[in-house]
Amino acid sequence: MQVQRAAIRFLIFALGGMLGEVFYGAILNGWGGNLNLHGQSSPWMMLDYGLLGVILMPIATRLKRAGLPLPARAFVYMLLIFLVEYVSGIIFTWGLGLRVWSYEGIPYNLHGQIMLYSAPIWYALGLCAEMFHRKVDAVAVLLLRGFTAEQLEALDIEHAE
Repeated sequence: MQVQRAAIRFLIFALGGMLGEVFYGAILNGWGGNLNLHGQSSPWMMLDYGLLGVILMPIATRLKRAGLPLPARAFVYMLLIFLVEYVSGIIFTWGLGLRVWSYEGIPYNLHGQIMLYSAPIWYALGLCAEMFHRKVDAVAVLLLRGFTAEQLEALDIEHAE
């Protein structure tokens, strides 16, 4: 059950992250005056966003239980997101020969894989992911066990890790 739940969490975070990235790009284009609102992503990004759901969120649960304040948890999430982005970027670029993204030419980048300008976005994404995690877990349990909404409310999803 744990593996299946993690797989569902991975899929939901992967698809949600990729969709969010497309919408983020579209909003930036709209803000810049391009009302076509084109956004883009790569299916490869599903790996990063999926990992957010299966690695970062169990860590979030532990940090919350340990009583770490919200701003500190968000900072930890941001660092972990940077780590996943950097490692996957190195694997994509140098290991597989793919160019999924490149921050080369942007100030404050590290090997073209991460950039300091992303810090506020990753900070906020970590907070959103923390809030979203419990709901995603609830959906996973519903899908696996077929619970009704009333039965789900009786479950203590947060402590079912």
